[in-house]
Amino acid sequence: MYRFRDGCRPYSGSFYLRQVLASVDFWTGSDINDFMHGYLNYQIEHHLWPSLSMLSYKRSQPLVKALCKKHGVPYVQENVFKRLKKTVDIMTGASSMRWFPEDYERKFIEKDAIAEAAKKNSTSKKMLSDKCMEAAQE
Repeated sequence: MYRFRDGCRPYSGSFYLRQVLASVDFWTGSDINDFMHGYLNYQIEHHLWPSLSMLSYKRSQPLVKALCKKHGVPYVQENVFKRLKKTVDIMTGASSMRWFPEDYERKFIEKDAIAEAAKKNSTSKKMLSDKCMEAAQE
């Protein structure tokens, strides 16, 4: 898991990359296990799409894993007790989260800015998420 120095535009490429890099899934796949975790064992999928239904997290996980593998993005899945220990270590100061490399972070944010500028200059239809963001900013 990583932490980041700067913010990024919601629903941008950097946003989705950060959701994967800053989240960890617990053991998944068993209906009983998923139910006992309240489907919170799908943290990566939840951070990518917080409004999906619980069963949709389970359905989307293989797609997210395949996409991460295709692009060389680490998809971390750990035992819940191992993750709990790491979380407590971070909270008590025994360890800390790794920083995402600053030069990569800047590069991704710059790519997002270029993509955003291209969208604004384009005459094509706007995505619903962009319309929502514009309405929220007004």
